[in-house]
Amino acid sequence: MQYQTIPYHSGEIVVLGDLHYDSYRRFALSPIDQWALQDIVWYADALILAGDLTNGPADRWTQVFQYLSEFIRPERIYALPGNHNYYSGHLTDDPKLERVAKDVDAHFAQKTALLHGDTRILCCTLWTDFNLSDEPSVAMHTADLLMADYHMIGAPLDPSTPADRIPIMRRERRLEPREILRVHQDHRAWLADNLANPHPSGSNGRTVIITHHGPHLAVAGEIDTLSAAFHSDMSDLIIQYRPDAWFFAHSHRRLRAKIYGTDIRNVSVGYAGELIDESVSYLREAVLWKSYSATVKSGGG
Repeated sequence: MQYQTIPYHSGEIVVLGDLHYDSYRRFALSPIDQWALQDIVWYADALILAGDLTNGPADRWTQVFQYLSEFIRPERIYALPGNHNYYSGHLTDDPKLERVAKDVDAHFAQKTALLHGDTRILCCTLWTDFNLSDEPSVAMHTADLLMADYHMIGAPLDPSTPADRIPIMRRERRLEPREILRVHQDHRAWLADNLANPHPSGSNGRTVIITHHGPHLAVAGEIDTLSAAFHSDMSDLIIQYRPDAWFFAHSHRRLRAKIYGTDIRNVSVGYAGELIDESVSYLREAVLWKSYSATVKSGGG
């Protein structure tokens, strides 16, 4: 099992989702300043971005990394995509997003395992299986009708052909929910495989999962017809492997719950205009993870 090691200094990791930098930039605002996150980001060993840094296409990530470099060095930033990061692009744009990150010395964290002190961190978008309420066909139809994803994200005509090899006039087939389901199944299998692997820090090591989409009904808030497009029920993995924490974003509902011992936290920053005083104190606490230095002696940082 390959891990990217996050150098250990303060022992603190910050996880932010739904930065939506473009919505703040439109009003000349700074999301980090607005949410009073300057100090905890400044001293963090790593800032992990749980998707939706900004609306796509992929090259707009450059603006976000440039902005964040005011608070943390790019080599300490790890970013996984959210649904908005594929807008005006394709579901196959991960290689483009990875190139943008590498160009500024940041890290692309799709299906990536990180190690920080005693903590292994498993990162992927996850997407959704549309089965939160046991009506997947209804949920897929509703999402297809109502969510911008299926109008803003394209898919290659031939899923096995890279998008950059298809003539531009033939790239306009719209995304379908069944394709999202396939990616979810792939990411879910990747998580299960990695959770089943022995922890590099042994029996005392801790595990954190970071996804864009939500993992449980308990943090979905009020259930409506679109909830299954934002959350899946990952109880089987939680019960079997008991990760210590699961950070997610996507819903902008700042909720937190402990399920079978796993601390599940929404870490959505959200759009400009969504700032609520109570949410500032919640977010400052929820986004922070403290690793212990037990494994540093054996090469953990």
